[in-house]
Amino acid sequence: MDIFKIIYSSAIEAFLTVGVFVSITLFLIGLIDYKFNGIIISHLEKKGSHQIILASLLGLIPGCGGAIIMVPLYVLGKVSFGALVAAFITTMGDAAFIILVGAPKIYFWILLISGFTGITSGILIDKFNIGKNIKVNLNQNKLEEINRSSEIKDHHHKHFAHNHDDIIDKVLHRSHTSTFIFNFTHNIWYKIFWGLVILSIPLAIEHLAHGHHHSHEEHSIFEIVGFLGTFLCIAYTIISRKFTQGSNFDKVESKLNSIKETIIHSAEETAFLITWVFVAFFLYGIGIQLIGGEEKLLEIISQNGFLVVIIATAFGLIPGCGPQILIASLYLADIVPFSALAANAICNDGDALFPLLALNKKSALMVTIYNVIPALIVGGILYFLELHKIFY
Repeated sequence: MDIFKIIYSSAIEAFLTVGVFVSITLFLIGLIDYKFNGIIISHLEKKGSHQIILASLLGLIPGCGGAIIMVPLYVLGKVSFGALVAAFITTMGDAAFIILVGAPKIYFWILLISGFTGITSGILIDKFNIGKNIKVNLNQNKLEEINRSSEIKDHHHKHFAHNHDDIIDKVLHRSHTSTFIFNFTHNIWYKIFWGLVILSIPLAIEHLAHGHHHSHEEHSIFEIVGFLGTFLCIAYTIISRKFTQGSNFDKVESKLNSIKETIIHSAEETAFLITWVFVAFFLYGIGIQLIGGEEKLLEIISQNGFLVVIIATAFGLIPGCGPQILIASLYLADIVPFSALAANAICNDGDALFPLLALNKKSALMVTIYNVIPALIVGGILYFLELHKIFY
């Protein structure tokens, strides 16, 4: 087994067949977020029958931002538990960008299914007063710890769904990044990244149009750019995760306040996505070699049936977008069925679970439970339809 060859080819494919197109899509959606998210949030804060629908629409926006914004709204009592669950069900996290670029028609189906599931679940939860008795209580030790650390970071931008220096602000903005790392991310990295993306667009389009048929010269350039792009993304992701301590909410909020921050964080999110796509491609390449080919892998999956849907749902329980990007990449490689992708999309919360865990673990647990139930039901129905060739 030539591991270096698998690493090399996985890196090239991750950047030029997925990364370039995802980066453009992510940036455009970031601009839409910047323009319109504040409007949706202001309407959400007004109690009414449309709250669950608006929460679901917020969750359907690709990425984790919509669902993350729902957390302080719920904690402060501005939205219901049903609205929170609806947003968490409809969000697909950063995995949405992978499906949106790789299979737009499938992404449309995911939107319809998760949107309907989120709205229905939210309405039922509120109708039967489920979650009404879940109280958000931060113990005194937690409050003292937060108060001590709140002076670390000062915010000079508009806050969404909470006020400056309130308890929510102190929990969600407890972070500090070194001056060197801040200068690197805000003055150097994003310029290098977007410069490389712009230069790579013609190569990516050429590759998409003609597959793997390139001249020797074109092939060499393609490989160098692809490998370099993925290598830089992996390096940046490691640096940002290890040395940048900003919360997910902090990043979402800064994007909603500034076009420059949207450009910067779009580069950061794309680097993270490309890193996980590379991991997915690499693991797939290793797996194929170990099992004995793609046909053998497909045979194993077809023999295990609904177990694949359960496993995909279990992956959705893992906080963060990385594992969900793996499932999305495996779907695009025709390894997991649509029913598994849909179940994972409904169950996963992306990065939105992290701020909720920080504020109230009981609420986070309850949201997770009410994500799993519809995920297994919808996944089971879709699997039955696939099995009988009614939907596939």
